[in-house]
Amino acid sequence: MSKRDELQTIDTAALAQVSGGVAQVPPTTTTDPVLSALTSILDSLKTLTEQSSSGGGLNQQEMLMMFMMMQQRNQQAAAAAAAAASAGAWWNQQPIIRYY
Repeated sequence: MSKRDELQTIDTAALAQVSGGVAQVPPTTTTDPVLSALTSILDSLKTLTEQSSSGGGLNQQEMLMMFMMMQQRNQQAAAAAAAAASAGAWWNQQPIIRYY
């Protein structure tokens, strides 16, 4: 081997002065459940931001339709509750009087 192909040695005193650096850890094949949950959340947030920036989501017409459906549902529920209260409630009925 020629002198040019040989690796240069490192002085141990200089090596002791070195701090920091990153150890390379081989990737694991098992998946961490917390890491996969966080990745899923980040992907969902990324999808939501892409939709909102591209004009996705509810437009004005869809929002108006949704509000109208909710209002109609609330009115129907209130009417049903009022009908049940007036027809079947025991405090709205005449008392039963029996003479023996």
